[in-house]
Amino acid sequence: MTTRTLTIIEQYTAQRQRSAELHERARRVLPGGVVHDRRRMQPFPPYILDSDGAHKRDVDGYELLDFVMGHGALLLGHNRPEVTGAVAEQAARGTHLGGANELEVRWAEAVVGLVPSAERVRFTASGTEATHLAIRLARAWTGRTKLLKLDGHFHGWHDAVTPAQTPPYDRAAEGVPGSVASQTLSVPPTVADVERALETEPNVAALILEPSGATYAAVPLAEGFLRAVRELTAAHDVLLIFDEVVTGFRWSPGGAQELYGVAPDLTTLAKVLAGGLSGGAVAGPAAILDQIETPRPGARADAERVVHQGTFNANPLSASAGRECLSIVASGEPGRYADRLAARLRIGLNERFEALRAPGCAYGESSVCHVILGDEIPNRTAADLRRPELSPEVLKVKGSKKRLKWLFGLAMLNEGVDLFSSSAFLSTAHTDADVDFTVEAFERAVARLRAEGEL
Repeated sequence: MTTRTLTIIEQYTAQRQRSAELHERARRVLPGGVVHDRRRMQPFPPYILDSDGAHKRDVDGYELLDFVMGHGALLLGHNRPEVTGAVAEQAARGTHLGGANELEVRWAEAVVGLVPSAERVRFTASGTEATHLAIRLARAWTGRTKLLKLDGHFHGWHDAVTPAQTPPYDRAAEGVPGSVASQTLSVPPTVADVERALETEPNVAALILEPSGATYAAVPLAEGFLRAVRELTAAHDVLLIFDEVVTGFRWSPGGAQELYGVAPDLTTLAKVLAGGLSGGAVAGPAAILDQIETPRPGARADAERVVHQGTFNANPLSASAGRECLSIVASGEPGRYADRLAARLRIGLNERFEALRAPGCAYGESSVCHVILGDEIPNRTAADLRRPELSPEVLKVKGSKKRLKWLFGLAMLNEGVDLFSSSAFLSTAHTDADVDFTVEAFERAVARLRAEGEL
């Protein structure tokens, strides 16, 4: 008697009964059963029990090679001893001291020592809070109200940055008043579009962008774009904000601005900044950041300083983890190691794309690998595609085939690999063997998708 092979969905469901049970409980108390939009998943997400290095284990006992890496926060991998040791030591002294402490000073000194444009730092509890504060500082500094952003670039979930985050780029998030959304202008990521916006709208306070391109280089910027918009914003007295929440300390110890040699007026940071704990920051020139202390020089007589509170700003646990993490990444070696592995993964996957004659490609920059599956990519090669010569229309297909992307993610989980929405963050905890394992898992996942008629 022939035994029928389980489908991708059936295998995933059968292997994770405990996760299924937890998700049913979660749906009764959490909207959608999750606490983050990126964790919404059908039929249910895997529930993670513990982690170490480059691996984590779910509640059903399955080990996963992890490429989510704390949504990109864990450049040093899970449970780096120096970081966890610093947190444990501080936890014994106090988790919230309710006052100033030396750790916040040392953490800020580390940021200023690494980020080229940083003279002052103001800590926040998240990357979203960091972009929120940066925009407020820019408006106070310039006396203007409007924000300019780029289509598809992500800067958190607060009202000012929700317009044009996802195609078709013609709306803000539900619940954002039109009067608020109208203060944000969004244009395609071309120099000509940015120039046109700055020339026609005199009330722009700042241009905010991801210096890697949208969604941590999923849609790369054209060569020379950063330098060109730096010149344009300076000419129009508009502040340039680099959202380095992902790229900070990952693209290089000083972030994308150090790598590309372009200095913004303000920089927003999070993820690697806090070593795997919650934390964000705004960094920049003393004059702009000092508006938090006193009104800007030349402000009207009745102007007030920029008010900023936050119960968990630079809390001792995040400060201890962040300071220790930055002391390790400062040499640049952790980043170079992760970059090498990411390049090896991109090359290995593209070799399999070629051998399997599968539509799509792997590409990316720094220690990141993005995968497009199911769309024919012109001029594809088995090379390490960093900033591929692909049209914006082609690059937009990453994620356009939602069912295939979902099933690909499930298939990779069945093979023991956890991707972050068909992308991967590499870390110092990953190894060459992990890359080889992932490439082999990809081949098996493609075979399963084809067997089910999905590819």
